[in-house]
Amino acid sequence: MTKENQIEFNNTDLLIELYELLFNDNISIETSKIVSKIIMDLIDNHEIDEEKVINHFNEKNPENIKFNLKEDLETIYDICLEIYEEE
Repeated sequence: MTKENQIEFNNTDLLIELYELLFNDNISIETSKIVSKIIMDLIDNHEIDEEKVINHFNEKNPENIKFNLKEDLETIYDICLEIYEEE
């Protein structure tokens, strides 16, 4: 595995973990804003394996509604943006 691939996969795992953290009731609003900003930066910089992210959430989805790769990354981004811009 090249260093670039290794970074991509590490950032992918980070994005998944951070996104799940956003929905933990125990984090503060300030923390959720920071987490949201990091997720948006990862998506903006294309430093993730998009397919791995979508596959992860497809596997965890109890209703078996399949995620669309581009559309749902935009949804993740929009949710994070909304959290980040909350006052």
